[in-house]
Amino acid sequence: MKYLEPVKSVVLFLLVMLSVVLTFMIWTYTPDYKYIEKTEGKEILIGTQKQMADVIRPYKAIYRFDEEFTGTVSNGAMVDIMKAFEGWNILDLVRVNNNLSTNSVNEMIRDNNRMTVFFTGEIPFSAFSSIFQFADKELPETTFNRMIIDWSNYSNKELQVFFISSNNESLMRSHVSLQNANQFVREVIEPAKTYSTFKEIERDGFTSLYTANDKIESAKYTYIIEDMPPDWFKNILFTNPNIVQRTVESENLEKFSDGMSWMTMDSKLKSLNYVYPAAESSVRIEPSKLLNDSFEFINEHGGFTADYRYVSTSTTKNQLDYQLYLQGLPVYSDQAISRITTVWGNSRIFRYKRPYFSLNIPIESEKEIKELLSGSEIVEKIQKLNNIALSDIDEIVVGYYLTQDQSRRIMTLEPCWFVIHNGISTRVTPELLGGVKNGLE
Repeated sequence: MKYLEPVKSVVLFLLVMLSVVLTFMIWTYTPDYKYIEKTEGKEILIGTQKQMADVIRPYKAIYRFDEEFTGTVSNGAMVDIMKAFEGWNILDLVRVNNNLSTNSVNEMIRDNNRMTVFFTGEIPFSAFSSIFQFADKELPETTFNRMIIDWSNYSNKELQVFFISSNNESLMRSHVSLQNANQFVREVIEPAKTYSTFKEIERDGFTSLYTANDKIESAKYTYIIEDMPPDWFKNILFTNPNIVQRTVESENLEKFSDGMSWMTMDSKLKSLNYVYPAAESSVRIEPSKLLNDSFEFINEHGGFTADYRYVSTSTTKNQLDYQLYLQGLPVYSDQAISRITTVWGNSRIFRYKRPYFSLNIPIESEKEIKELLSGSEIVEKIQKLNNIALSDIDEIVVGYYLTQDQSRRIMTLEPCWFVIHNGISTRVTPELLGGVKNGLE
């Protein structure tokens, strides 16, 4: 018993020392984490990535020489005009009018030594920041869809440019300093003297329409089509493609879903529709940010797989549309989708709707030249109708009407006249005009 107390003391000491050692080990312990190598996500491109200037392009330009209009819708001319804009020094940007009358617009366009460039959609000034050199660092959060360029003082290396917004009824004015004004006149203005003459169609209380006086020749094309695989879009649009489930909804419709979002593919209309419901938002996004976000989203995966051009914005819906073009003319159809639509939500895409076909190989043996009535003749015939009023028309354009033969996997694009109202195109058919056949339809 005499050794019991010393033994207790030794055991107690050992326990205390063990506790100290364990505590120290816990405090100083560093887990042996396994290193996880960071891997960059594989970039998926379904087409060639583009510049903003590739999708923002005018569809028509008219020129005023000695009380007469000439004009063009030539794709080459539109490309040349956009190239001529590159590097322009915009010295100032002044708001002139917030309540611009249609009569004032018509009078401005009628002045001699002026060219008017028409865009389908309202363009934010920021979209031209890579084309123009703006003196003002902060650009106004406003838009325009027409540019009127006055070259009267080009000998002084200066142009006066007016930016008109039809939607906002606003007018902005600026002055442009050109290093080589003679080159601009030689490459853009002088060729316009050989263009077709255009007729101004005046309308009381509305902006005028401008149409070519000459008959129009355009080619009818037939293409072999190629469908883009669903997996391309599944891997692009879903965060984790491996958990996406595919279901067949009907003969023409299949659905892909990961429980959070869904994508449908319609084989009849050749359309894809992706929706992420949780991103839905009613918060209005400024036009400049809306266009930039939409463009970057599509361009990131090479989604501009053909000549798609920005044509409209709905700021109330945060929606942007890009129209398919061929040979510089818009493509419309009731048999297949021909637009890319984005609806922006809460910090990400909410809806993405687009064609999933590509016009792959033209069949040269089926190419055919068609002659259409002149724009002036079309207007004359429309004026005689009771079902269409000129005041209801936003524009009259030549475009392609697309039809498809799914059994042969081909699409045919035939040049036709279209009337545009509130973004909706109506094909001018012989039936609409009372049996006219001259190249239409």
